[in-house]
Amino acid sequence: MKIVISDYAESMMDDQTYAFKLLKHNHPDWIIKAIAYNPENLHAFNAELFDADALLTAFIPVNEELLAKAPNLKLISINAMGFNNIDLKATSAHRVSVCAISDYCSTDVAEFTISLILSLIKQLKAYDYTLTVDHLWKYNALLPQKRLSEQILGIFGLGNIGQKVAAFAKALGIKVIAYDPYLPPKVAKKLEIDLVSAAQVYANADIITNHMRLTASNRNFFSTTAFKQMGQGQQPIFINVARGESVDEQALLYALDQKWIKGTGLDVLSSENPNLTNHPLLNRSNVILTPHAAFYSINSVTDLQRISCQNIINFFEEDYINIDRFVSEPPKVLK
Repeated sequence: MKIVISDYAESMMDDQTYAFKLLKHNHPDWIIKAIAYNPENLHAFNAELFDADALLTAFIPVNEELLAKAPNLKLISINAMGFNNIDLKATSAHRVSVCAISDYCSTDVAEFTISLILSLIKQLKAYDYTLTVDHLWKYNALLPQKRLSEQILGIFGLGNIGQKVAAFAKALGIKVIAYDPYLPPKVAKKLEIDLVSAAQVYANADIITNHMRLTASNRNFFSTTAFKQMGQGQQPIFINVARGESVDEQALLYALDQKWIKGTGLDVLSSENPNLTNHPLLNRSNVILTPHAAFYSINSVTDLQRISCQNIINFFEEDYINIDRFVSEPPKVLK
């Protein structure tokens, strides 16, 4: 049995010791290979993948081209909650099963979201900019902002993360509304959160945060039209800690320049491997940009490796019922 652990170099964990230990604990004969994925030079990666039984990855695009070069592949274990990089039609055609993780970092991402919100509302980066660049010690160098208790948070996607963000926000006295066409109304009612339309969020929210899973229907969801509606409303701060592809980055830049939004906190960009040289979102006092780090904690990294590796173990031991989350049909159904 051979398992390949691979991702873009920037996304690979520096230490795979724990993953190797988990996978080999009851299967010392398993061959485990960890290799960085370089789309500019796939020779080494393809050589390892050719005879692999499983691929453990988060961001590698799995498509017909990749699968055609992996004739022995039986499983893709995604060490993430999203699976938008996987062509499920292609994996099904090649009889490759796919599993992901239902939750491992919702608390961490929710905490990070609140940190971004507070930093932008209290204008911490902008104040630091006036001190370090302008050398200006002046409290009213920036416009005052409303108290948290007078602000409305609009959440897009009221799943596990969105619900935890809502709980944290309510504890700070912030009123919460949400847009989630897939959430049963009774769940929102129990949470005491009003479900509203996207347009109503744009019109009323002082803070907008995105926690939607990426689908074909919400790619570039936050478009020029959406940002313009925000500008006609409360000119909110905008947070995205979900998927970069949900946001039209050119539209976001235009919205910042037009002051349709007061600022933005982004943990993701449209690319997982962005070119940061002269990136237009950098060096702005009202923009906080972080490298997809919202999930990152000692606890989450441990859970991430444990669950994704256990999914592989359960799969090859045919303990399908204990796989955390099957994205595709189990192999017995595929066959």
